[in-house]
Amino acid sequence: MRYKAGWLVPNHILALTHFEPVVTMEDFRDIATDAHMALQEATQPFHLLIDNRFIVDKTVVNLDSMLKALPILEHTHLRWIVVVLPEAVKETAAVRQIQRHGSIQLKFVDSLTSAFQHLAREDDRIDGVVGMELSWSDWISYAENPIVTGEE
Repeated sequence: MRYKAGWLVPNHILALTHFEPVVTMEDFRDIATDAHMALQEATQPFHLLIDNRFIVDKTVVNLDSMLKALPILEHTHLRWIVVVLPEAVKETAAVRQIQRHGSIQLKFVDSLTSAFQHLAREDDRIDGVVGMELSWSDWISYAENPIVTGEE
């Protein structure tokens, strides 16, 4: 498996993580299909967490480009897209502004923990960072990828 995409918290937090450092066109197509399937279930406000820590590409895509590439993300219930930047550019997270498109907001962060902290601050339905970390550990099993389970 080259990536995992699906509900981290059903109908609340949609997540994507990569197990390989390069995202292929086939991966992108498959991710779009998986996201489309998951979004059919969205009936309330939700967030998208994208874990790009292990991607080698240093390109950081803005919100408009993201929505053009994946128009299915212009979902009426999507509130936050939180992207964990690749290791090579994570130090730029603090200087990147929050981007907005209608009710959708995009924030870049430097770590998975920062992503969880942001979502917990923005959504009172989230029961703290520890709960998010446990959900992530359950969602990404060690057998699937031992590196992606933690903050390594």
